[in-house]
Formats: sequence, C-alpha cells, structure tokens
Amino acid sequence: MGDGWWGSGERPQKNEDARVRPFHIEASEEDNKDLHQRLDRTRYVTPLEEAQFHYGFPGTELQKIVSYWRGEYDWGKQVETLNRYPHYKTTIEGLDVHFVHVKPPHLPPGQKAVPLLLVHGWPGSFYEFYRIIPLLTEPGKHGLDPKVTFEVICPSIPGYGFSEAPHKQGFDAVAAARIFYKLMLRLGFSQFYLQGGDWGSLITTTLSQMRPEAVKGLHLNLLLMSNRGLRMLLCILLGRHLPWLVGLTREDVRRLFPYFEKSVYAVLRESGRGSE
Repeated sequence: MGDGWWGSGERPQKNEDARVRPFHIEASEEDNKDLHQRLDRTRYVTPLEEAQFHYGFPGTELQKIVSYWRGEYDWGKQVETLNRYPHYKTTIEGLDVHFVHVKPPHLPPGQKAVPLLLVHGWPGSFYEFYRIIPLLTEPGKHGLDPKVTFEVICPSIPGYGFSEAPHKQGFDAVAAARIFYKLMLRLGFSQFYLQGGDWGSLITTTLSQMRPEAVKGLHLNLLLMSNRGLRMLLCILLGRHLPWLVGLTREDVRRLFPYFEKSVYAVLRESGRGSE
C-alpha cells in the first residue's frame, strides 16, 4: 500500500491527529453576497442561430439558469438538507477528509450493522447517496429485509466537496484508496463492503485489490475496461458499414446497432465539451 503525505509543507515528526471531529455545513451571508456579486458580473456569449445545444450551452439558456441561482434558489433550505445526516472530518496523510457517517437508528439486540463505504465520482459528491441512505440504514421501514442493515460511510474524495485538496502533485486513485482504507480502520472497521461509481469505481476497485482481505464485497455502477477501449471504439465507428473489418457478423450488427444508436450515440452527442 505504501504511505503518503499530501498536506502543506514537510511531514511533521509527531503522530498525526487521529481524532474524528464533528462537522457542520454552513453558508454565511457573506458567502451568499459574494456569490450574487459574481453571478451579476457574468458575461454571456450570443449563441449561434438555431444551434440548440450542439455547439455548447447557449448563452440565452444560461441566463435563465443564472437567474434561478441568483433569485430563486433557497440556499438556507439546501444547507438544512445537507445537514440532515451527521458529518465529520478527520486528518489522514495531512488532509482533512470529510465524510458522512450514518448508523442504523434501530437495531435488534444481537444484530450487527454491515459497514458500507460509498464513494462518489466526478462531478458528484456525497449528496448523491442521500436518497438511498434511509433504505440502507432502515430497510424494514421501507419494505426491505431488516436482517440486512447497513452502517453507511460516504467520504468526499480529497479535492471534492468539503475534503481538503492535496497540496502535492501526483495524487491518484491509489492514494485515495489508501486514505479511505485508513478512514475505515480509524472508524473501527477491519472488514467492510464497497460501492463506487465513476472515479469511485476506480478507487473502490483499487482498494479491493490492495486489501482483498478487508473487502467482503464490491459493487460498481461503472465498469472500467480500458484495455479494450480502442477496439470497442473501432467497433462502434466501423461496425455498421464494415462489420467484417472489426470481426462482427451480420447478426452482431442486427443486435448491437439499434442499442448503440439509442444509447451510445446519444451519450456521445450529449457529452460534448463545446462550452469549455
């Protein structure tokens, strides 16, 4: 696994502060005022006629979004929603790591909760798990099997949300996996389950490879297969018209390309970066 130091300056000689500190999300009036001033200074670009979203996000539509953020969005209500679950911070490898930790409110005598680490991706955050947390920690209340009840930990990847960003170059999925493994140990879990999507998929997969004896199960909602990426891309681009060139049969074309046109092509079309 190795070790790391991502804090500012040199690594101190003394042991790291291992305390787990409660954390409360706040949005001050000064923060809101600063946001409003920056939104008011937004400069919009005139969009191409009848271009819709094919050349990036149109300035006319962006004005509507900014107007909503500026005048209608209730930041106070959102902060209240974010603070619905207990938040904490702890220092690991020089970084203040933020996480949500939700324990089952009602467990029968003798039953133990199953520790589950949920890791978000980009451009997500811990908040994407808020709707599923009650189903995991109070399954019986939602018509699910109460014999399988989870204790949920949702960290923010360093540099995301309320986790401190690394101060050194080279932070990667291995470093994130090691930090989250140390987090689970600090919380008293030597074995646990993992769930990850997007970057979380890579981080949790890496953690399961680094410490297989600690990971009792791994669930992914994004499967990374980078070693076949080029071949798959060629199949998509050439397969319909030149199936023999990429090793596809007529039956492959008949089965694959209605799906590609409906799903894959739509993702490619809607995932443009023109506005950047």
